[in-house]
Amino acid sequence: MKHTAIVAFATLILACGASSDTHVNKSISVADGEHKKGSLRSVNGTINVGHEAMVDGNCTTVNGRISIGENSQVGEISCVNGSISVDRNSKAEEVSCVNGSITLGGEVKIEGDVSTVNGSIKCKSEVEIAGSMETVNGSMNVTETSIVGDISTVNGNIDLTEKSIVYGDIIIDRDHKRPTFKGYKELVITIDSKSKVKGNIEVKGDDPNVKVILAGGGEVLGDIMNAEVVRK
Repeated sequence: MKHTAIVAFATLILACGASSDTHVNKSISVADGEHKKGSLRSVNGTINVGHEAMVDGNCTTVNGRISIGENSQVGEISCVNGSISVDRNSKAEEVSCVNGSITLGGEVKIEGDVSTVNGSIKCKSEVEIAGSMETVNGSMNVTETSIVGDISTVNGNIDLTEKSIVYGDIIIDRDHKRPTFKGYKELVITIDSKSKVKGNIEVKGDDPNVKVILAGGGEVLGDIMNAEVVRK
């Protein structure tokens, strides 16, 4: 998980407020069609990248939202407290967040991982993720999406729909930060509409409370370990 690096960067960004690409208490905008050299950093402000724009560096905020328009290209996208959205047919190297949701529009391509700690991840049709997808406390809903790596979570439901494919494993770490006085809530993994997991579904923990629903032609080609399986 990349969130420790993001938190460390939050400290660095505060020390770099005087640099030309860093803004405190101010939002940053990149116009449609603009080519911006260098990284964009904001504390207590949003970053808005327009349509058909390019940012050679990364986009990072502490306490702010990041929005990338259609047909645009950026480096890594990361935030500490705020949502991230990447619109149709855009590209990014990696997307990560600590507290906030991530939404990837149709035909978006991510060269690395997509991860958040406390927040959901949603992928619209024909998204391609070359790395893995991860949450700790957050659901993942993917539609007609290709994920080359693994999917992993602790407390988030997973929905794979409309011919989505995971080339790696789905890993549920129920040994991670186990609740002290009560068990984990039920976690549901739904694989339907001819979606497929090429690897395994592995649930870790002695009291996992995980259900895997295979519906509408959904498949798991590997093993399903330590979870209830329901076929519809």
